[in-house]
Amino acid sequence: MADLSPAGSGLPTAQLPGTRLSEALHTLELAPRTQLQLAALSRWNAMRGIRVGLCAAALLLLLIGANLATPVYPLLQTQLGLTAFDTTLLFTVYVFALVPVLAAVGHWSDLLGRRALILPAVALAASGDAIFATANSFGQLAAGRAIQGIAVALATGAAGAALGDLLPDRPTLAAKLTLACSAGGVALGPIVGASLAGGAHPLLTPFLAHAVALLVLCVPLSLVHPRMPGARRPAAAPPRVTSAVHLRPRRLALPAQGRREFLFAAGAGFISYAVFGVFLSLAPAFSAGLLHTHSRMVGAVVAALLLGSSAAAQLLVPPTRDRRLVALGMTGLALGLALVVVAQYAQLPALLFAGSVIGGACQGVAFRSLFTTAVAAMDPARRSSEMSALWVIVYMGSSLPIVAVGALSRTYGLLPAVSGFALLAATGCLALAGAVLRRGR
Repeated sequence: MADLSPAGSGLPTAQLPGTRLSEALHTLELAPRTQLQLAALSRWNAMRGIRVGLCAAALLLLLIGANLATPVYPLLQTQLGLTAFDTTLLFTVYVFALVPVLAAVGHWSDLLGRRALILPAVALAASGDAIFATANSFGQLAAGRAIQGIAVALATGAAGAALGDLLPDRPTLAAKLTLACSAGGVALGPIVGASLAGGAHPLLTPFLAHAVALLVLCVPLSLVHPRMPGARRPAAAPPRVTSAVHLRPRRLALPAQGRREFLFAAGAGFISYAVFGVFLSLAPAFSAGLLHTHSRMVGAVVAALLLGSSAAAQLLVPPTRDRRLVALGMTGLALGLALVVVAQYAQLPALLFAGSVIGGACQGVAFRSLFTTAVAAMDPARRSSEMSALWVIVYMGSSLPIVAVGALSRTYGLLPAVSGFALLAATGCLALAGAVLRRGR
């Protein structure tokens, strides 16, 4: 399987001459390019910018697909008799499929190469779209969501590591693209889904259109031609895969270097994705009563406001090492949550929009700064596995908290359940802000 970036991560890409990026197929001690046994299809020696674009497009499309269903959940509830708790379960099925796979195969791209995981992930996500589009029961919907989760798990660590490999001289840009594609995909998913669901087949068109886009992306991914960065393999590089033993799951562990930065980024990501998950799963129903509308697009826009603001902040605001600003960002997320809840009790839609924008923007500034610092401290030879460990913790925020809110909403109602969650999440934000400030002294 050809690759999108240096599989061994041992040779700095900046040392390679020319405008085209040289890459390895598996590991650095393989034969020179003339001896590589490649499919005749993979002959495109694309420039670095194109390879970066392919990685970013894969990550963006995968995250869009994972959130396409948000605006059509009310319609699914009507047609299939689903409850709000069933909706939250569909979100958590996605995460429960994603997390163990990410934990098990997160190191594979350090050994096999980045495209060895990215290309199958894109193709697998297309099949998940097809299953979800044609589902007529909760079980089939859950199967489609699980496949989407597995696809995102395969690509998350590999795509982020590939961007770091492709941009070794611009690590801040690599982190920005990783986070912007992740948050941007989650934010765009509901809006794209609502836009495509306005026709005669609202449960079919969004997912089939997205599946076609994924299959189109598979074409350039298949055509990219690998190049070897060097004939010698650094001593610290991962071993060449000679048996299945090298691919067996590894125990997740904190990185040996940059552990403090890792924990701060993981904590902020866990809280952030818990908030994102609750927003995406319940925002359409949460906003319908306040705004007195059942429009799918309105529900999608409300769901996307928080994540869109986060993505915009990550793109527009440079990362900072000033811990006071990072702490202020986490405090702003807590304030945004408070405004969203108060908007429901006071019946003030303006507070809902203001809280979503403030919370998302502040989260974007804080998380991107912590994430960029954590990634910069990672061992290049273990970048994929360490980044996968980080994303495992982050994605766990989108599982159990959502199930708890869904279960509580059945017993106590939607508003009390969301209010209790917001209180706990805001407390976590303030605690993390205090820890960041104390560590900076």
